[in-house]
Amino acid sequence: MTHTDILTPYTPRLQQGLRATDTAVSPVALRQMATGETEETARAEIPDVEHLIPTPTPVQARGEARIFHALITAYGRHRPTLTGGPFGIRSLTPRPDELVVRIASAQLDRWIDALAHRPGGTGVAGLRWAGLREGIALTLTGMRMLLAGISETDWRAALGRRSADQSSLMPHWIPQFRREPEYAAAQDAELAGLADHLCATLRRIRLLDALTRISGHVHLFTTRHHGSLHLIEACEATPTVLPLWTSRSVPLALWPAGPIPAQGPADPRTAVLDLLTEIEPARAPSGTADHPAARALCHIAGISTDPVVVQAAEHTLDVATRVLADPAHASVYAAGGWAGSCRTYPEGTVHGSDPCLPPGTEAVTDLPEEALRRLGRHFSSQPSDTSRTDLAAAGQEELVHLLDWALAAATRPANRLNWTRDRTDGTLQHTQPLPDRDGILTLTATTTGVYRVSLDALGLSDLADEDDTVEWEREAAPSQSAAVLLAEHAAIEAAVCLPFQREHRKQRLLLPAAVSAEPTIRSVIAGADYVLGFFTFASVLGRLHERVGSAQGAADGHWRADTPPDGPATLTALISDWCALPSPHYGEAANTATVDSPAYLRHLAAHRAALDPFVTRYLAAADSLAGARTFEERHLAGYAALRTTDLSALARTEVRPTSERLLRLVRSMPQDPAQLTAWYEHHLDQA
Repeated sequence: MTHTDILTPYTPRLQQGLRATDTAVSPVALRQMATGETEETARAEIPDVEHLIPTPTPVQARGEARIFHALITAYGRHRPTLTGGPFGIRSLTPRPDELVVRIASAQLDRWIDALAHRPGGTGVAGLRWAGLREGIALTLTGMRMLLAGISETDWRAALGRRSADQSSLMPHWIPQFRREPEYAAAQDAELAGLADHLCATLRRIRLLDALTRISGHVHLFTTRHHGSLHLIEACEATPTVLPLWTSRSVPLALWPAGPIPAQGPADPRTAVLDLLTEIEPARAPSGTADHPAARALCHIAGISTDPVVVQAAEHTLDVATRVLADPAHASVYAAGGWAGSCRTYPEGTVHGSDPCLPPGTEAVTDLPEEALRRLGRHFSSQPSDTSRTDLAAAGQEELVHLLDWALAAATRPANRLNWTRDRTDGTLQHTQPLPDRDGILTLTATTTGVYRVSLDALGLSDLADEDDTVEWEREAAPSQSAAVLLAEHAAIEAAVCLPFQREHRKQRLLLPAAVSAEPTIRSVIAGADYVLGFFTFASVLGRLHERVGSAQGAADGHWRADTPPDGPATLTALISDWCALPSPHYGEAANTATVDSPAYLRHLAAHRAALDPFVTRYLAAADSLAGARTFEERHLAGYAALRTTDLSALARTEVRPTSERLLRLVRSMPQDPAQLTAWYEHHLDQA
């Protein structure tokens, strides 16, 4: 196996003209990044496989997909720090005909609950088990998954605790039940078209780790859009359909290989011509034009049709043809096509992602330096003052730009949206009702290349000041044809964005989450997208002291109708407004409650936000003083509450690790508010 053609995991901007840097990641480290294996295990496995992450047999992939889908359904949104890893998985070892999974022992009961199938319910129909020396083997017809390190004694005990003997999770010698094949076939049919993607994601499960850095949660789910099933990732509280390997800009070595979709391999020349003819017929090349597909690609990509550029586009289409026919790059078709990666331009604006280098980048940029410089001169504002190296780099970036759009056009999903054209200005529009609720999904693409994806007519009270509309995305594309590709892809996510969407003024969820009757600080933190930690809180206190003369107490209302109309009046409200935390409305129970009260905790939980225990203790004490009080008085109350608290015991109410550095910061809080800024900066310097 060779790995000489593996791209480094850096974007064009960081690679200085796409040239590999000295910081390329070794194959062993790349595999560990995806699987969580030890270095010894990863090193031992790599020589025996063609790819860093082996491609499973088709029947193995379907079985893994069914198991993973059951785990996604059962686990839902969860903190991997509390489950020992995503879905309880500490690490796994993928092989062509087997998947070895190492789960946290405390998750065994939860796995059995997820996998046990009862008629009419969830789980995996037809799943059988066998106790082996290495662990528990889970089998479906043609599929094997080994739960390594699980003894048969522990497995049987867990089965008994979960009443799994009433399900289809039976020992391997038990024959199939009467309707079991029917249930299994129905589950296979449900995942048709998504099984390879689900399996590939499971085999790279530890790529999720970096996506939990903001909210701390793993959150995957499946959804249907325009007849196709998609896997959505919402770990950072923003749903995206981008595959893990694309969203993290990982090297091609970690991308899944697999079967080319039934409608492929697409001919990029036909695809770009068909797209331009459909969307901008007036701009489509005539039948007698030379290099019609290359000219069409140039227009879609928003660049000129000078001879040198058309020649570059022809070269790009040749490379794209090879990429699209290569099973190693089959995932360019996944998740709505390569338009998803194009949406991350410019500068990674969509969901904070960096652009992912397309497969074929090395081939498309492998031209003589003089040809690259000649192309680069067309895209340099001052070519006479530009170095040869910079001109060559500019030429390389334009070739990658062309390749991106060739792949996006060729991987446009086969089930197309119906667009209607405004006869006045040529704007294209598509509308469709939202699934499962009132509202309309609206897509527009202007002739200048601006596209907009929005949800309208939602009937939500918090949107009264925003025309009852949630705009999911508005960006500029290089052409109207490109805008259609990007809008169609963004619509997949927009259709499921409402449970994650917040109104802008008070950062409240438009669709509040379900809340238990008696939430605790710990449970609220566990479910929060964003937790205001004491370090961030400390950075705000000094600035508040300089700007706030006095504040009301919680009993007087965090937000009041008279100061100014529906404005923040307490320390809690001011800090929430500053730090973009959700705030209660005037008249709600939480609006006159301290932050440690059940009413306020329910408010935070409903809007998936939290204050850490130290911030909670300070603000509850500071806001307990009724009436208008100076900042100094409220700070003194908060300071005293922290000084008289057993901080180690308070830290145990936190679900996340509490560092000694944080405890030192809390213990050293000054009593004098005038010293707050210097105190925080001192500890920042000591970090």
